[in-house]
Amino acid sequence: MLNATLYDALPSIIESIGQADFYDSVLSSIQSIEPISNTKIVCYSKKKPPYFLGDCVMSDIDKVYCQQAYLLDPIYDEIYGHEHHELVTLDSLVSDSFCNSVYYDLFYHHLGWQNETNFVVGTNDDTKICIVYTTDDNHASIHQALVPYLKSIKAAIKTHESFRQQMCHLQTVTQTSLPNPHLRYARFDHFNLTKREREIVTLILQGLTSIDIAEKCFVSEGTVKNHRKNIYRKLSIKSQAELFHQFIQ
Repeated sequence: MLNATLYDALPSIIESIGQADFYDSVLSSIQSIEPISNTKIVCYSKKKPPYFLGDCVMSDIDKVYCQQAYLLDPIYDEIYGHEHHELVTLDSLVSDSFCNSVYYDLFYHHLGWQNETNFVVGTNDDTKICIVYTTDDNHASIHQALVPYLKSIKAAIKTHESFRQQMCHLQTVTQTSLPNPHLRYARFDHFNLTKREREIVTLILQGLTSIDIAEKCFVSEGTVKNHRKNIYRKLSIKSQAELFHQFIQ
């Protein structure tokens, strides 16, 4: 039953590679797996605080984690250690005194999670993407059944991130080859884009992510994603790659 559910979830992830809603698909697919009770996708970097990927609402306790508590997280130390493992359970890293730790008091006991497991995807030396999930039953057979599925997601994430890097490079080439901004965006006049949609297009072509755009425009990430969907519909495209392709033609 578990394996059948896993295979049902994979096609939507594969189809969304290279698109703005890729991590939404990953998160939704993982959440649909019956043994999993909680899940998040966290992007870590040694250069800046972590942030969540996918369509999830940041709670106050999530903000505590991203602002400061992550530095106390044993998982964070593990993934940037000399010998980190692909699949890491929190229980394997902490002792019986964990409940007396600053990390537990500041963050973890507010979360209410148990049996936390992290599947680590390293996209480069600095960036690590963790699929974090909990299960009501911590039996080893559950994790064994999930590993092949998680490895498939890992391959999809690596492909998606590679594609995203190529788009960033393409964006740099675009800025160099089309120096006049008025000429750059004139081609969008007949697509009936709103002022906000034009602004979103400009920021996308500058290489900003949906999270970056949300912060810059003082709106939610969900609002940015809705604008992107409307832009794609008006331009009759399905991905960011097609947006760049139209832009540099």
